[in-house]
Amino acid sequence: MKTQVLAVRLPQDQFDTLQKMADSRGLKISELAKEMLAAGISGSQSGSDANANLVARIDQLETTLLGAQTWLADAVITNLKATAGARYYARLGTENSDEVISYLANKQPLEPKTKAQWQKSREAEEAKQGEKWVQAALNIAPGK
Repeated sequence: MKTQVLAVRLPQDQFDTLQKMADSRGLKISELAKEMLAAGISGSQSGSDANANLVARIDQLETTLLGAQTWLADAVITNLKATAGARYYARLGTENSDEVISYLANKQPLEPKTKAQWQKSREAEEAKQGEKWVQAALNIAPGK
């Protein structure tokens, strides 16, 4: 096979990098350059198929991620709706229980002042518990 000589000029920093790479593999710069050129030529000849395959896989990954994101958003919204409903019914049940207990104990409805105090106390406890659980979630979140 006939060979040709190729002279290449490189900036000093690229030459130094190439020298270090060759030294680390125990090769001459010319041998390493031949390997790198051969790999580049071989890759460019078969690269278009590989690139098309890679692009297709990236597109599929993007589609999958978008689908997962939509599913997760729907799940979060459904969970929030259920949580809001549960909270509403829990509060309603608690207020009704307060009225029943007051009536059974005192034979009269709960006084508005007492009812307001109890509601305020419960709201403070709800906020405290909410902060506790939000902080717990943040502590287990990735990157913490």
